[in-house]
Amino acid sequence: MYGGEIEAAIRIGERFRATAAYVYQEFDADSTDFEEDWTYYLPQILPEHKVKLLARFRVWENGWFLLSSRYVSSREAQKGSKLDDYITADVGFEQSFKFHDLDYTIKTFINNVTGTDYEEIAGYKMPKYVWGFQLGVKF
Repeated sequence: MYGGEIEAAIRIGERFRATAAYVYQEFDADSTDFEEDWTYYLPQILPEHKVKLLARFRVWENGWFLLSSRYVSSREAQKGSKLDDYITADVGFEQSFKFHDLDYTIKTFINNVTGTDYEEIAGYKMPKYVWGFQLGVKF
């Protein structure tokens, strides 16, 4: 198995931050001693291409609008089936503040805001939308 990964981050002023990452992975099962008639070979079911984009925009003091997107290329699945490529998008908002000398973070988000139908593992459909709320405390 071989491949590469590249990632870049940019910061424009105090209000905008972004990160982009690309992963390429490939395999060559013929040069190994692995059985070729197995139901699947683990590196074979990994996507060849993945792209991730993340952006944060500060709307006010310690308040950030969050946007992310992910692309995963088509790939083989167990027992000879194939999984389609997909793109998902997530949005959220994060607010940090201090209270009684502790640092708090409140975050709300919607994952897969576009309602994309996809499977990360063959036979297991991912939820159309995932709504969430997080509260974090630093001691």
